[in-house]
Amino acid sequence: MKKLEGSYLSIGAGENQLPLISAAKSRGLKVIAVDQNPQAPGFAISDIKILESTHEYRKILHAMSQVPLSGKLMGIGTRSFGKACYTVSYLNSKFRLKGNLPEVITQFLDKQKMKSLSHSVGLPTPKTISDLINKKNSPELKYPIIAKPKAGSAKAGILILENESEFKKISKQKKSGDLVFEEFVPGDEVTVLGFVISKKFYIISITDKVTTGIPQFIEIAHIAPSKYLSMAGELRMMCQVLINKSGLKSGPFVAEFKINSKSEAFLIEAAPEVGGEYLADVLLPNHFGYNYFSDYLSVTIGEKTRPKFLTKADSLKKYSALVFYLPKASLKKSPPLPNFIPNLGETQFFEKILIPAGERLDAFEGNHKRTYVIGVSTRNEVDPNHWVQSILERLHS
Repeated sequence: MKKLEGSYLSIGAGENQLPLISAAKSRGLKVIAVDQNPQAPGFAISDIKILESTHEYRKILHAMSQVPLSGKLMGIGTRSFGKACYTVSYLNSKFRLKGNLPEVITQFLDKQKMKSLSHSVGLPTPKTISDLINKKNSPELKYPIIAKPKAGSAKAGILILENESEFKKISKQKKSGDLVFEEFVPGDEVTVLGFVISKKFYIISITDKVTTGIPQFIEIAHIAPSKYLSMAGELRMMCQVLINKSGLKSGPFVAEFKINSKSEAFLIEAAPEVGGEYLADVLLPNHFGYNYFSDYLSVTIGEKTRPKFLTKADSLKKYSALVFYLPKASLKKSPPLPNFIPNLGETQFFEKILIPAGERLDAFEGNHKRTYVIGVSTRNEVDPNHWVQSILERLHS
């Protein structure tokens, strides 16, 4: 691709930020990286480092006023989520770069506001029952009920209320005001990744998600390609409706849907973020041969790009999956690494230790309790869900 002149600001310099920093460096840009950790690996390949929290947008702006920029500041990006995304929008507005207004990003930081926004445009979502809290004569509710933090992530803090007694107990606590209460929608889960470019949503991928189900819904696998590729048009349209209403103009976008037995899609969550779970940086390039962060860089610097919807696997791969090892709940410490051996027709393309063996597990919650992840592809004709279950069985044997 064409070499560029100028600088790029990376909000974050942690390990997950490396693909974005590398994409900017490969185009010839000088990278200014921000992170509060002086040992952040992204600093090693950046040109200038700013030691600061990615949430401290005003302090970052002040620090940037003292940075000797090498050419024009071309763009700003982050691989992180939540407040770091707000920082990007704030700095984009101050430097008059292509991006979203801070007030637009704020809508996505609170799950309750996001639900209200979705309802206002008629998008199907799990019914919210927060307005029933503290009312004496609540109507009869269907259990289980999902209670999740308004600003939570990684499945941390999710509560499953199985009956009226549990619901009343939680609703009387002060922290109930920080929770979103929803009906439980049964069905399969999918993750949609894409980009917003000039207010238009370009869908990149749909992947299937496997979770532990009730009570924690911890994500234990992601599969490409999805068995719901035929619903791409409908899912793209639902994302576009939300994007139109929110005022998003540019940047990454991720959404999670539940699809029930009638093939009806319900929007669970959406955010102007890259998304995690190693989808963009591991699963998509290994299965489809797609460089997500090359397009991400182009989007954030305002370069013309039109991403395509990924449907065909790279080479001979039929399915690829990221599979996470979740220790038994009774274990207090992280166990030794599983000894995974691929079967005939399988290829292991990724592995990462998430929690070192021997480390205490009681400090972790939700997805953060997973200790190990592998990426596996198969060229065999298989049922993808049965195949993933067989990998999980081999990991736990």
